Amino acid sequence: MTSRFTIDGSDALEQRLAELCLEAGRGLQQRIPARCLEAVVLGGGYGRGEGGVLCTAAGEEPYNDMEFYVFLRGNELLNQRRFGPAVHHFGEELSHRIGLEMEFKLLAPAKIERSPVTMFYYDLVSAHRLVCGNEAVLSKCGHQRAAHRIPLFETTRLLMNRCSGLLFASERLQRENFGPADADFAGRNFAKAKLAFGDVVLAMHGQYHYSCRERHKRLGKLKSDPSLPSFKSLLSLHEQGVEFKLKPRRDSRTAAEFR
Repeated sequence: MTSRFTIDGSDALEQRLAELCLEAGRGLQQRIPARCLEAVVLGGGYGRGEGGVLCTAAGEEPYNDMEFYVFLRGNELLNQRRFGPAVHHFGEELSHRIGLEMEFKLLAPAKIERSPVTMFYYDLVSAHRLVCGNEAVLSKCGHQRAAHRIPLFETTRLLMNRCSGLLFASERLQRENFGPADADFAGRNFAKAKLAFGDVVLAMHGQYHYSCRERHKRLGKLKSDPSLPSFKSLLSLHEQGVEFKLKPRRDSRTAAEFR
């Protein structure tokens, strides 16, 4: 489990993120009986200790979504029916109030235990932050830490997700009134794609890692692959993706510049 949310964020930002975790944990405990709620963990960049630090005139602020995974005892489908609507409503309410996307996903530990290795489970099991509950909730999921076993179709899934983001960004570029929110959306999805292209190559070589900084180091050590004519450009793009992930910024480019 990680001890920090960011690499070099200020104490004030770290405290703010810690308070948001406490608020999320309390809200979930009020909506889910203790006999059912086994643990809540924070995943994503902040859960891995590499969350984005957005520098503004008012100081440092969080930028990325906060992804919480709510582990429940009992039947997964029944739990989804019983608690899903209330948890979803709580997430929307909290996100609107604090101005930051707070995602809550209900999971069953047994499902991860039974599942073959996936990129998503690898990231979650390898590095996360306990918000409340049983700290050993993922203790039987150690097989998910085998990054070299991530199947190739997982890289296809990642490319589909990131290229979908580019497609949605392209749609926004066609709008007559291309505003700041559109520019931020496009810039964010461009950066995610730049990171993903290098990540896919690493996964193909069995070198994927949950830390984006470590992935960049490993990508730099890979020998050029003759089957990938654009391999050399991947390192530069990946570096830009890592930089944005750790130090995001509100993009202000015009639609023409994005094109």
